Amino acid sequence: MKIILVALISLFIVASAKADDKAVQKYRNYTPQQVKDMPDKLRSSELPVMYIRAARSGLAVDSELYFGMQLNQLMYSGIHDYQSAVRAFQTDLGDSPTGVLTVWQIHQLDYRSDLQKLSRIFFPDSYFSGKASDYAYVKGTLTILDDRIAWPINRHEIDCLKSENSCEVRQVMLDLPDLKKQWGQQYQVMIDNTEYYGITRWTDDTIDAESTSKPDSCRTTTLSLNFKTKEFFFITKNAGGKCEIFGTGTQLEKLPKPRIAQVIDGKEIFNEEFAKIEKAAYDVLASDFRKKADRPAAQI
Repeated sequence: MKIILVALISLFIVASAKADDKAVQKYRNYTPQQVKDMPDKLRSSELPVMYIRAARSGLAVDSELYFGMQLNQLMYSGIHDYQSAVRAFQTDLGDSPTGVLTVWQIHQLDYRSDLQKLSRIFFPDSYFSGKASDYAYVKGTLTILDDRIAWPINRHEIDCLKSENSCEVRQVMLDLPDLKKQWGQQYQVMIDNTEYYGITRWTDDTIDAESTSKPDSCRTTTLSLNFKTKEFFFITKNAGGKCEIFGTGTQLEKLPKPRIAQVIDGKEIFNEEFAKIEKAAYDVLASDFRKKADRPAAQI
C-alpha cells in the first residue's frame, strides 16, 4: 500500500509542477505593487499562490523590518543597512541589484531564511535485537540494498511471538524537507499501519515469516531474521496480482528482481541526511559571509 501511495503522489507532483512552471517564470519579476495592480480575475486564475503570498508580505506596513530580519538570518546587514542588504541578496541570486524585491526574490528570501530553522532533531537511531524461546525482537533502521529508500530516516520495530505464530512490524518515518522544492520546508513524522507476518519457520537462531497478503496482491514480503549473524531482511517479490494505482489505470512496473531491505544501525544514515540539510542552509547564506567563514584560520 505504501509503495502504491508514493507512486500516486509522485505522479500528481510531476503534473502539478509542469503546470506551475510557466506561471512561475512569467511573473517572477513582478513587484508586489505590480501584482496588486493586476486585474483580480487574472491574479486569481494565473498567479502562483507563492507569489500572492509574497506580494502580501511586500505590501505590509512592516515589510522592511520583516525582510530586514530575514536578511539578517542570512548574514546580510538587513537591519543596519537594508538597501545594501537587498542589493547584495539580489546579486547573490544572479539578479540585477535594483533595491526593490520582486515576488520571486521575496519567495526566495522566505525559503532561504526558513532553511536556517531546520536544526537537527532527535529521532531514535538505536539498534538492538534479541531472541528467547517464545519471543524475539529487532529494532533499527530499514535501508534498501542497491537503492534509495523513500524515507531514509526511519524506525522499524519487529516483535515475534512463537505461541501466536506471528510477527508484528511497526514503522515510524521522518519525512525530510524536499530541498529541491522551493516551498515551505519542514519535518513531518509519519506512522504506518502495523503489519502482520505469519511465521513459517522458527529455529534456535532464525525466524522466517511471510506477510498476510491477499491472493490478488501486487507484491508479497517475507521476513528473514538471523539472530546469530545479526542479519535481518525484508524480501519483497512480485505476487502476480493487480498492480493498479487506486483505480487510475496506471500500473506499477514489476520488480526486475527481489527488493531486499535490511534493518541496520541508522546512525551514519541519519548523520548523512542531516548533513545535507545543514549544507543547504549554509549554501544560501550571504556570499560575503561564506567567503570569510571559509577562509583558513590564521596561523599562530
